[in-house]
Amino acid sequence: MKHAIPEGQDLDSTVLQVIAGNIAAFMAGIDPAQVSIAGKLTDYGCNSIDRMDIVWKTLDDLQLDIPVTEFSAVHDLRGLVELLCDFIGRRN
Repeated sequence: MKHAIPEGQDLDSTVLQVIAGNIAAFMAGIDPAQVSIAGKLTDYGCNSIDRMDIVWKTLDDLQLDIPVTEFSAVHDLRGLVELLCDFIGRRN
């Protein structure tokens, strides 16, 4: 499902909601409400393939095209949210 960022809604929160929904979709037993921006994908049982699937699904949902090299400095969900928000800002 593609996500448009609603006017006036906090971008960080919206991006985190998309990520949380994708974590829940790929990882059994995870409720999106459990996902914290302070966490890491590994905190939710994600292995390297799960992490890749979640990131690519999130990019698709947000209609973003980000070079893989940009993710090298991302170590947690806060870093992922910041990177995605930065690219959304560049697009707008």
